[in-house]
Amino acid sequence: MSDRVSTLTGMAATGTTSDGTRLVRGLRWLTLGRSPRVAWGTCRGSAAEPYRTVVSARHPDTTSCTCPSRRRPCKHAIGLAELAADQQIAGIEEPDWVRRLAERPPFRESPEPTSDRGESARGPVDTEAAARRAEARRAKVTAGFRELQVWLADQVRTGLAQLPRAGYGHFDAIAARMVDAQAPAVAGTLRSLPADLVSADWPGRALHVLGGLHLLAEAHDRLEDLPDELAATVRSRVGYPVAKDVVRSRPALVDRWWAIAAVDTVEYQLTSRRVWLRGLETGRWALWLTFAPPGRDLDTSVQPGRVYACAARFYPGSGQHRVLIEPPLPDPELPAADAERIDELAQERSWAGDDLQGIRVQLAELLAADPWASRLPVVVAGTPVPPVAPGEPWQLRDPTGATVPLADLAGDLWPVVAQSGGDPLQVMGEFDGHDLLPLAVVPDDRGRRYTTTLVG
Repeated sequence: MSDRVSTLTGMAATGTTSDGTRLVRGLRWLTLGRSPRVAWGTCRGSAAEPYRTVVSARHPDTTSCTCPSRRRPCKHAIGLAELAADQQIAGIEEPDWVRRLAERPPFRESPEPTSDRGESARGPVDTEAAARRAEARRAKVTAGFRELQVWLADQVRTGLAQLPRAGYGHFDAIAARMVDAQAPAVAGTLRSLPADLVSADWPGRALHVLGGLHLLAEAHDRLEDLPDELAATVRSRVGYPVAKDVVRSRPALVDRWWAIAAVDTVEYQLTSRRVWLRGLETGRWALWLTFAPPGRDLDTSVQPGRVYACAARFYPGSGQHRVLIEPPLPDPELPAADAERIDELAQERSWAGDDLQGIRVQLAELLAADPWASRLPVVVAGTPVPPVAPGEPWQLRDPTGATVPLADLAGDLWPVVAQSGGDPLQVMGEFDGHDLLPLAVVPDDRGRRYTTTLVG
């Protein structure tokens, strides 16, 4: 579906992209969906009833919208096409009104794919056309990076001291240009930067982000010279879509995958869920990543506290954790979330937590493979320490006495303090080089139980 939907990006060159983009950024899309033949949505406009918009997945010029605009394609169709091209719309069954429309001309005249594997009723996908589309997208990304590098040079020339006072609009303008250049991941990085400018060590964090963007632009210019896995990493950090068929063709790692913890985040109206899994046999980390646009629910196929006996295929790229699991099958030996049995399984693997020096070494190894990585799944042996003064963060102290701040806590860690009894326990979390985001306590040889309830 990703190759077919990507043809919709051609509509972004019709001259009304900015209108469609603003529409996407707001909360005016009430419902969204896609199928192998069309993408559709209902959008709140000036009329009493929402506008109904449909765009063909095979022929970008074939659109339908109930809005009164005389311009066709209208801004609603272009905004919908951009969402579909960036793979921000979930595949679901067509509603009756969409099905009726898709079965009438001119939509009916579009070749209708028979599956989501790249085959249509008239034969295989046109590989030459796909290559032309890929080359056109790369040209747009390259042009966008040229403007980004000028912007980055301006930040350095004028000095970083002005960044905290610049406001969100300063970053949103260049982020919008990256959206137009079809580099959505870069846009997300730029929009998240203002949140780092409120910390005490913001100059170092800002310089790290800006330097990483400059490195990414340089690497994108030299894709042909990079090793295959590193080139795939660069594409993923830019935001190029990866077809599921490509992932399905990669080697499968069969294991019993324990889903340990999940994190939900909202990034510019797009909700994402990260579920961290670890192979009970291999000990390898894996990331189940799903997205939901406004009005849609997140995928709950993989839930923390469950074990899944299935094959995982890792997305291309060096140092990548993201996996495709189709389908996620609960372990037949664990038909329900049996906490006691999971504790036994984890204890059998002896996942002793590392000290802080150990996880910094792991992060260095990850950054050597993927210089743009922003989080590392870890298990740290440590004891939670309350803040000394109001406003200061909680700390985790490892057996050597070293400490790391605990990030994004919505309360106090007294349940974990009670479980630790003053001794180190095994805390699973995400480490970014500065802070540790605690997500779960995993079992250890002292009889402590697995739990994701950390905050009181």
